[in-house]
Amino acid sequence: MSKTRRIAAFFILLIPMSSSGGEILWDNWYTVSERNAPHSYYNEKVEISGDRVKIQLNTWIREGKRIRSENLGATAKNAPALAPLFYNFRTQVNGEEKVIDGTVDPKGRVFSVKSRTGALQSKPLRAEMLPKLILASFFPVWIHKNYKQITGVQPKEFQAILEDQVEGEVPVIRGTAYEMRADDFANTSKTRKLRVEFNKIVAMWWVNPKGDAVRIEIPALERVAVKTSRETAESFLQP
Repeated sequence: MSKTRRIAAFFILLIPMSSSGGEILWDNWYTVSERNAPHSYYNEKVEISGDRVKIQLNTWIREGKRIRSENLGATAKNAPALAPLFYNFRTQVNGEEKVIDGTVDPKGRVFSVKSRTGALQSKPLRAEMLPKLILASFFPVWIHKNYKQITGVQPKEFQAILEDQVEGEVPVIRGTAYEMRADDFANTSKTRKLRVEFNKIVAMWWVNPKGDAVRIEIPALERVAVKTSRETAESFLQP
């Protein structure tokens, strides 16, 4: 997944219980348009199980006449800091499967990443864990966990690892979230409008009282993500 879509994908309707006994925090579908044209759609499912929170992010992207999929599964500690534990990312690159695995050592001090494209295995990478560091896919959960701490007084800071951008290094990007004055859409949808800056790109998030993103806009890219039904999302890229 690209850096900018990770921002846009940087995403609680019902709270049923899963078959495994964990709590489904949300299971949302989104469509993404770019310059008013269909770009992609994705499903974001978050589950809390004891002292862990898990996210499954599946994305379908239009690339010319074909649709490419990306799949990310990640686990973090169930706390406001969302300390990373491990993740697995899979996609296709020029017809070959690309796999990236990241893990944190038991003491929570070192983050290790291995990647493979086809039969080519990259050199393992290691990075020191830093305070307030999350996996980028967990940013929507970070909003949920820190909902009351995000205000219009001072931007709340965070740091995130871009799981799919591991090419010779483990990229760690700083970001901020700040509440803005409500606009017409926020008043109509009964949401809070947040200004999120990540990787020097600004996005506007409209989130409901539980921290669930209803709409995300990235003006510089003319990209808009909208929460919708599964049926609408799955038909979004059809001719």
